[in-house]
Amino acid sequence: MSKRAIFSVTVAGTNITTALMPVLISLSVSDKAGTHSDTANIKVDDTNGQIILPLKGAPMIIALGWADGGVRVVFTGTVDEVKSSGSRGSGRVLTISAKGMDTTGKPKEQQQRHWDDADLKTILSDAGKHAGVTDIQIDPALTGIKRKYVEMRDESFVALGERLAREVGGNFRIVGSTAYFTRRNGIYAGVTRAVWGENLHSWDISPQLGRPQFKKAKARYYDMDKADTLETSQDTALDPDAEYATRYLQADENEAKQRNGSDAATSESDAGGGSVTIEGNTSAIPDGLCIVAGTRPGVDGAYRIETATHSYSRSGFTTSLELKLPSQGAGSDDR
Repeated sequence: MSKRAIFSVTVAGTNITTALMPVLISLSVSDKAGTHSDTANIKVDDTNGQIILPLKGAPMIIALGWADGGVRVVFTGTVDEVKSSGSRGSGRVLTISAKGMDTTGKPKEQQQRHWDDADLKTILSDAGKHAGVTDIQIDPALTGIKRKYVEMRDESFVALGERLAREVGGNFRIVGSTAYFTRRNGIYAGVTRAVWGENLHSWDISPQLGRPQFKKAKARYYDMDKADTLETSQDTALDPDAEYATRYLQADENEAKQRNGSDAATSESDAGGGSVTIEGNTSAIPDGLCIVAGTRPGVDGAYRIETATHSYSRSGFTTSLELKLPSQGAGSDDR
């Protein structure tokens, strides 16, 4: 007996799953590391207009799973856009798009403020209060990082979080009233398997990409005591000849080293990657590992999940994963 995929959708506190079942064309949820918000899209056959038009900003919760294992919430956010389309030949379609962050709220509002000798937790907490984001979750490895001076000059909370993440090697995202500031290439989740003959539908992977690889990352900074511009560097785990140098002068040695760490992590992450499509698996989330097996030597191995997209339609439930940071044999054929 084949497995049966199931879903649940709640909008503005009302469970509309039963109403959606006969008219649902497709449902997808995408979660990407380093992007400030998750996204969801629902397409329905709108021939008779039986689905009540949801209002922008309405809370939405989506859960996906299998009949024999139950469902798991894969999206919590708000309605961002509702679009009606149609023609004489293709009929009528209603598309409901939602974001993990309320796009009508204050996180996108520009602020003017500054901090002196403050750590990331203080900076994000202060800016988050004005934005209505009251819960700041920061990886312990990043919490103690300080900045001598940080300024928001007509910059939104979203832009500030993404800027700081690029500087220190982090990922920034908002879900409702919570902001997550995680460490790039950190281990935060379990392992997802993509095995040919079991759950792997297809793959498209380049385990080695030459252009993004650098031997080391370098940054310059101004030393106040020596009254001179100095340089610091950090080696990557890669072996090309090229070195990467950030364009802009950093404030001090600590900030230069943090920038090197971020650039080195980016180079290692982008050294290879691709995509796989597997049977629907809601436990596959960004920053987790995906073990690919049964494709071929040199491609099989471990990869970091960059994006997880869960898709449900009348034909079934699949999960597509964008992969980076090859390891554990990926990228090398020892035969």
